[in-house]
Amino acid sequence: MSKAMMPSSVSRIIQHIEANAPPVLAEEWDNTGLMGGAPGWKTSGAVVALDFSEEAVAVAAKCGFRLIITHHPCIFPSVRAVPAPLAAAIRRGIAVYACHTNFDRSALEALQMVSEGLGIKPVGRLFECDGPGGLYKLSVFVPGTHLDVVRDALTAAGAGRIGQYDSCTFSSPGEGTFRGNENTDPFIGKSGKLEKAAEFRLETIIPRALAAGIVQAILKVHPYEEVAYDLYPVEQRPASAGMIKELGMGFWGEFGQPKPFSYVSRSVNSVFKLDGYRVSTPLPARIKKIAFVPGNGASFVKSAQENKCDLFITGEVGYHKMLDAARCGMTVMEIGHGQSERFFLPVMAGWLKAAGLKTVCLNNPLHGVRLAGV
Repeated sequence: MSKAMMPSSVSRIIQHIEANAPPVLAEEWDNTGLMGGAPGWKTSGAVVALDFSEEAVAVAAKCGFRLIITHHPCIFPSVRAVPAPLAAAIRRGIAVYACHTNFDRSALEALQMVSEGLGIKPVGRLFECDGPGGLYKLSVFVPGTHLDVVRDALTAAGAGRIGQYDSCTFSSPGEGTFRGNENTDPFIGKSGKLEKAAEFRLETIIPRALAAGIVQAILKVHPYEEVAYDLYPVEQRPASAGMIKELGMGFWGEFGQPKPFSYVSRSVNSVFKLDGYRVSTPLPARIKKIAFVPGNGASFVKSAQENKCDLFITGEVGYHKMLDAARCGMTVMEIGHGQSERFFLPVMAGWLKAAGLKTVCLNNPLHGVRLAGV
């Protein structure tokens, strides 16, 4: 059997996926991860689908795959019982795993496919205007001998990224005092004696979702037994420029030259394989800036407006959000929830292929029906 066809354990496959889309980046209300099955089960391939379905189970069984990877979780906290198809999959030895909002936040490859298909240059990401800023200010106190070591560790872990810049920190000198008891072995001074040490206050900005990992990176290299650090919530949202995968959703960007609405409409239909969409009026004659968020983009309408976008493309926002945006001068185009997330399939399949797995992709299980004679 070739190396590419050697079975991998479900746990190893999940580890590979989560290296690309860390679960810590998922929204608090989300339910990502292993929905059912055993981490030790082995498989040579996986079915990739937007949603879990009986069809996905049947295809996995036919292909001899023991794993189904979906975008949407089949179990949310409100679900009180295991769905029948999930129970059937488990009985057949097929595990089910969901990669949802952590994928949306992490998979810049999907956004690149959209931007390239539309012919637009991505500039930055969109943020929920009514939610938390998504940032902490981190301050850590470091002896001068280890200032650069700690700085390098925290920036390597994802701290200090502002817009199009990285490694953004500030340090100021000061004097720290401390006294350890008889059970301590201080890096500077002696136990039981009040010490005064020349230290630096090292400050930076960090994504809230990465806080735990960044703190662990500091603790690994900091010389003190007890590391003094502070985390402060930051009210302002991150910079709107810069495609940082740990922050925001979707993207906003602009054409080199304004394009007619008819041109953009044809591009959207082609990129997302549509035969139509819902759009607010009046339609803009020409479009310079576009924003895009997959799935439900209702929380990002204001962010698109703040970036002065002419058109906001998303899966759904709701009737009243569309009208409100139109009254403020921005057109909203609803292309369908599943249709807006179609690039989950090739991106996830690419991640799995890189891990030596075979894949079969299933598209949106919801189908439109045209009624004759109406």
